Amino acid sequence: MALTALKVKNAKAGRHVDGRGLCLVVKPSGARSWVLRMQKDGKRRDYGLGSTFDVSLAEARDAAMALRRQVRLGVDPVAEKRKSRKVVPSFETAARDCYEAMKEGWKNQRHASW
Repeated sequence: MALTALKVKNAKAGRHVDGRGLCLVVKPSGARSWVLRMQKDGKRRDYGLGSTFDVSLAEARDAAMALRRQVRLGVDPVAEKRKSRKVVPSFETAARDCYEAMKEGWKNQRHASW
């Protein structure tokens, strides 16, 4: 049975299914979020669509439909999301890169021969 706005608002802790893989996840703390469960190449994937405070039921259904369309076209939305993440270097890597970039400009070579 499909969810309604009132059911979303009053849902108890647990997983509540709207249909075709779209679920409302309510944590014991009361936090509510949308999750789309889909399958790509035999692997089950859960894709977070956001909090119910930011994403309405209608928006979650639209987003789920768009993601299902991508899966049908052969795109893995989870892998695409991982590719788009920025890689943050460790402090050591950033410090070494900075040192290498600046050492040629130092007047005293003792500082550059670390």
